[in-house]
Amino acid sequence: MSLPRPNIFLRNFDYASLLLNQQFSRPINIKYQWLLLVSILIFAGCSTKSSSLPGSREYSKSGVWKQSNSRINKYVNVYSKNKHVKTCLDRASSSRYLYYIHRVFYQYQLPPELAHLPILESCFDSKADSGHARGMWQFTKATATDYGLAVDWLSDDRLNWRKSTHSAARYLKILGKKFDNNWELALAGYNGGPNYMARQIKSQGTRNFWKLKLRKETHEYVPKFLAMLKVARSRYPELYYQGSPRAWAKSG
Repeated sequence: MSLPRPNIFLRNFDYASLLLNQQFSRPINIKYQWLLLVSILIFAGCSTKSSSLPGSREYSKSGVWKQSNSRINKYVNVYSKNKHVKTCLDRASSSRYLYYIHRVFYQYQLPPELAHLPILESCFDSKADSGHARGMWQFTKATATDYGLAVDWLSDDRLNWRKSTHSAARYLKILGKKFDNNWELALAGYNGGPNYMARQIKSQGTRNFWKLKLRKETHEYVPKFLAMLKVARSRYPELYYQGSPRAWAKSG
């Protein structure tokens, strides 16, 4: 009978474990320290930077679309009592106009609220004719021509709502830049003309739309549109298509 021999495997295993602990305990601690430091830096960076993704909406003046004052509330009361806003949204929904308009306006990085401007302009009637302006976006002949729409005795691109939507996006983009993304002024410029608005701003010495004295139609244009947006959001949220994703255009 042979004498019991020590378990070489266990002996070697214990010795190897000791060596591993001695050799790698420090690097492993350093590794976790680095991971902790990187995590802290990432967290700190996220807390100081905007949480929005590239190309997402970044607002410094987002309140413009939800503001309230007596001039806006006057029209909120009007549109809350009639069916104008609902009629326009029903038409936009049944023809899926807003899906296309939002995609175009996304490309131009325009505020999504502007996609609803035809509520005021034409009630989303692509064949609307006011006598001096035509189409969903109500372009005059001169403005339509300036923004790439053909208007002659053979055809009138103002009645092509897809083409005119692209022209409206270009026009609104230029108005936004001209008025430093002050969308009250840009909208007033859409109605009254950018040159008219520039003259009024210069002569009256203010860029605050609510303090400017303007001709009646332009004076009422912005509060009407903001009132329509408010009624659409509050009374007909299922029809107020906001685009997907909601926060997508950089406007300030």
